[in-house]
This record gives sequence, structure tokens and C-alpha cells, in this order.
Amino acid sequence: PFTNDLLRTDTYILLTPNILHQLIKGAFKDHLIDWIAKFICRQDSSGQSPVILDDIDHRIAGVASFAGLWRFPQGRNFKQWTGNDSKALMK
Repeated sequence: PFTNDLLRTDTYILLTPNILHQLIKGAFKDHLIDWIAKFICRQDSSGQSPVILDDIDHRIAGVASFAGLWRFPQGRNFKQWTGNDSKALMK
């Protein structure tokens, strides 16, 4: 490995966890948001799950402007999430 010549280096300190990707993006976006969408689709026996998910998107998009809150006019379906997007959507 690349650390063979670095005798006084603790490689485990170099590999620290990234709180943005592990907690915020991993737990909230990749797990919770996707899990809720899958749960709604699996529990829906009437075939209305796309309508329900669209309604959730319309409610997220319809949030009124307020100091300290971000607006998401496209709902939860945007292509690239940043850490700030995830934090704002959690609010």
C-alpha cells in the first residue's frame, strides 16, 4: 500500500468518517426517503401510490416562503442532492 514508506503515520486516522455522506445522505436520503416511497408503493393495493407520491411532492413544492426555510419547487425529485439540500428538507 501507499503507506509503506510512511512509518509514523496511523492510517486509521487518515480514514475518518464523513458525517455528510454517512449520516445525512446515507440515513436520510438514501434510506428514509427511499424507504418511505417503497413502503407507500408496497402497502398500496389500489394502485394509487403514484398519486400519493405526487401529492407529497406537491406539498413539499407548495411550502410558503419563510425565513430560514428553503423551498423545493420540484418536490423531492431533483437530480443531485447536496448536504445542504438534505438538511433543508429535514427541516
